[in-house]
Amino acid sequence: MIEVTRDLKDIVCCSLRYALGRRTYITSLISGYVMEHPELIDERVKGIMLKDIEEYLECRNIYYKDDECDYQSWLKLKNWLEENR
Repeated sequence: MIEVTRDLKDIVCCSLRYALGRRTYITSLISGYVMEHPELIDERVKGIMLKDIEEYLECRNIYYKDDECDYQSWLKLKNWLEENR
């Protein structure tokens, strides 16, 4: 079992930021990992992730309205984070 530290939580946040907009398998891998490990999510991490996802989705809606790639993965994670407040 790995120790849940601030550094680990920061790495998970960085992974999410890296995955946003990548349009590869990494999107579902990261969003799935976050939902499988709720112990990594505190209010700080949740706030960071929600802000990043919301900014990504806002840009997507402006520039790539018809692009469905990864949209459902990020929307699902956003909803999961909001429900677990």
